[in-house]
Amino acid sequence: MKIRIGITPDVSNDHNVVAFGTYVKALECVDALPIVLPYTTKDETLEELIALCDGILFTGGVDVDPKHYGAEKKETCGDVEPYRDELELKVFGLARKAGKPILAICRGIQLVNVAMGGTLYQDLPSEAPSEIAHSQSEGKFEPSHWVQVLADTPLSDLAGAGRMVANSFHHQAIERLADGLAVMAVADDGIVEAVYGTDAQYLRAYQWHPERLVETHPQHRAIFEDFIRACRELAR
Repeated sequence: MKIRIGITPDVSNDHNVVAFGTYVKALECVDALPIVLPYTTKDETLEELIALCDGILFTGGVDVDPKHYGAEKKETCGDVEPYRDELELKVFGLARKAGKPILAICRGIQLVNVAMGGTLYQDLPSEAPSEIAHSQSEGKFEPSHWVQVLADTPLSDLAGAGRMVANSFHHQAIERLADGLAVMAVADDGIVEAVYGTDAQYLRAYQWHPERLVETHPQHRAIFEDFIRACRELAR
C-alpha cells in the first residue's frame, strides 16, 4: 500500500479548498498517495482524517496572520486566510499529538514556527534588507540562490554539509526561532532556510520549494524520499 500524505490547502472565505498540483506531483514522484485535507472546524473529523494519513505536508501560500504570534499586522504584510490559519494550526497540533511525520514548505515553515511559539519577519525587504532576492524573478522551477547547509543536521545527512541551490518565493521568514526547532540551513544573508524538530518526532521544514525541483535536482528529491521513508517506518 502506498504511503498516504495529507496536504494542507488554500482555504477561501467560503471554505472552498485548493491544493497546488506541484505538491501532488512531487509526492507521486516518490510513490506516495496525496490526500487533500478539507476545511472543517471539528477536531474529531480532523483526528480521523489525520489517523488515515501516514504523514502531513504543510504547503506554501499566503502570509500567516501576525495575531497568531502576538503582533499587529503591518501594511507590508501580505494577504492572509483566516480559515486556513485556523485549519493548519489545528492540524499541526493534532498531527503532533498523533506523532505523525511532518514536512513543511515555504508558508509551512512559517506556520510551524508560529505554532511552536516563534515569530516572523512580516516583510523581508523592509525589515531585513538583503542583496538576495527572496522573491525571485527567475522561473518557478529554477534555483536562484545558495543556502549553507549546517553540519551534523538531518539535511547534511541528505545533501552533505556545504552549499546547495534553492528557489525562493517568499517575503516573510523566521525571525525568532521557536523552542523545539533547530536550524539546518541559512541563506548567505543569515535568513533561516530550513529547520528540524529537536524531539524524536519527524519534523522538517524548508523555506524554499523543493517540490518544484524534485525531478531535476537529486538533493531536493531526497527531501521527499526521506519524508516518505519516515512515514513508512512509522506505518509498519
